[in-house]
Amino acid sequence: MHDAVMERPLRPKPDSLPAANTMTTDTISSETARRFYDWLGEKHDWGGRFERRAKERALELLEAGSAQQLLNVGVGTGKEQQTIQAVLPPGGQTFGIDLSGEMLKVTQQRVPETQLSQAMAWQLPFASGSFDRVFCTYVLDLFETAVLPQTLSELHRVLQPGGKLILVSLTEGINLPSRLLVGLWKTTYRLHPLILGGCRPLRLQTLVEQAGFSILQREVIVQLGVPSEVILTGR
Repeated sequence: MHDAVMERPLRPKPDSLPAANTMTTDTISSETARRFYDWLGEKHDWGGRFERRAKERALELLEAGSAQQLLNVGVGTGKEQQTIQAVLPPGGQTFGIDLSGEMLKVTQQRVPETQLSQAMAWQLPFASGSFDRVFCTYVLDLFETAVLPQTLSELHRVLQPGGKLILVSLTEGINLPSRLLVGLWKTTYRLHPLILGGCRPLRLQTLVEQAGFSILQREVIVQLGVPSEVILTGR
């Protein structure tokens, strides 16, 4: 086992990155997202009723019980971080990042054992191969389209060979109720994205494949009409 090593990665140049195949390409800025989630704080847990089943499945695929060094990208209020911390084996360590300082405060109060830092997922402050598990749920659907390929590259960069990367995001509907809801979601998003927390549905499978990574497992889980894509990939 080793400690995650901090390093200073290069800032990506969004204009030079390939366009990702997303449902909606116009997104809020990172600064707008930071301010919104600083304001939202613990109220973020209200959205859990739409995400619970997908997150539970993602945690199953993560197999945190055998992790030694685990990174949670976008810790939010720390509920999943608390679950992960509770099942870590002896000597296991968890790390978390978030763009929101307020979310980090809430998580630190909930999971004082975890190590946290304020950072963006496309600029991870860790050395390559630092983690055997990387967990990223409902984060990519918030980011600007131009940085998504670089973000996926960063997530794989910090993953050890043989490690697991779990991704979850909003996605396209797979049945009539979820398709209708996604249509309403896109309309609302165009009018006022912050009503939806700045998140929009992605074609996560396409993004992962465009980034050149193999998908080991993929599921779409619908809860209360909201479709979520769960993907397991690795290195």
